Amino acid sequence: MRSRVAYLEKERDFVKNLYCDMPQMLQVISKGSLLSTSLNRFKNKMQSQLPNAYCLFIVCDKECLQWRLQYTDSINDRLLNSNGQLSIVPQALITFAASPSCPKRHDIDIQSASGWKHWLPFLKDHTFSDVSMVSVSDCQGSIYLMLVFQREEVRLEGELMALALDSYAAWLSAVFEREQADYLLLEDSHRDPTTGLLRRYSFENSFGIVLKDSRRHFQRAALFSLRLLSSSKVNDTDLKLLAEVMSDTVRDNDLIAHYDERELVMGIRIQHLEDAEIVAAKLLKSLNSPKFSDNRLIREGLSIGIAFYPEHSSLESLHQAALFAANSLKNISGYRLEFHGECYGSSADFYSL
Repeated sequence: MRSRVAYLEKERDFVKNLYCDMPQMLQVISKGSLLSTSLNRFKNKMQSQLPNAYCLFIVCDKECLQWRLQYTDSINDRLLNSNGQLSIVPQALITFAASPSCPKRHDIDIQSASGWKHWLPFLKDHTFSDVSMVSVSDCQGSIYLMLVFQREEVRLEGELMALALDSYAAWLSAVFEREQADYLLLEDSHRDPTTGLLRRYSFENSFGIVLKDSRRHFQRAALFSLRLLSSSKVNDTDLKLLAEVMSDTVRDNDLIAHYDERELVMGIRIQHLEDAEIVAAKLLKSLNSPKFSDNRLIREGLSIGIAFYPEHSSLESLHQAALFAANSLKNISGYRLEFHGECYGSSADFYSL
């Protein structure tokens, strides 16, 4: 009975210490503190919670090819090579990290386990007999691992260790969830949720940077006004598919925005005037694919007007010129280029007599 009471008192004190600063922890997470700040706080918390154990914090990529220590000290520096990198990773640790469906694991007799042989000098130097591990994915391609090494004579009961690991995983997951929420809120403020394209003000800010860079480096840019020819009510599903086709057609760093109900705008960097024609022709070819025959919005086509920088020095004048070129098609699918106040079917006609 005394032994049972002693264990319950130990368990009570452990749980009390584990959760005593939970309100402060939640407040830090809710305020969206820096990831590094939260990680440092969690590290200090676990090391104080497990005074008779040694905590090792590691990050690896989801392919388990690149590994690094989050923190170095006089104990774990034995694991690093002359370049300060984690040189060898035990197979047992690789297997664990590659198994997200099993986020916790406990290995005993690790000094004699083949899966830990690469770290045997480290384990023997510090007389570590077993290790408890937990892994948490940040959903951005990285896996965060905490390894708790223990010595046999001061080993913590399994239930208490599991409670500590679960708490650490819950705190870390909460931080990653908060970061993901911040990212989604930022994306929603910049992008149209229907199409995934930039909102007008975000496009204007981003294209303003393109124009500044173009002035600084004497580069060219082109602005496209893409008018939807369909007179029917715009269907969100059809519009989203059109946006996806446009995004697939251009480069990742090109800009596409949803301006209003029947106009999309695209800005690209170019080297030569004919580069804009190539993009327009490629887009129209993609939209003419038979697989889009059921999409009324795509089937009825686009009028594309194109204007150029430095012929127009501001976004407003570029947009007006591109819209003028698009309207010159008079509701016919295709593209026209505006150049010094005139509309042309090809840049080859710019200088013809």
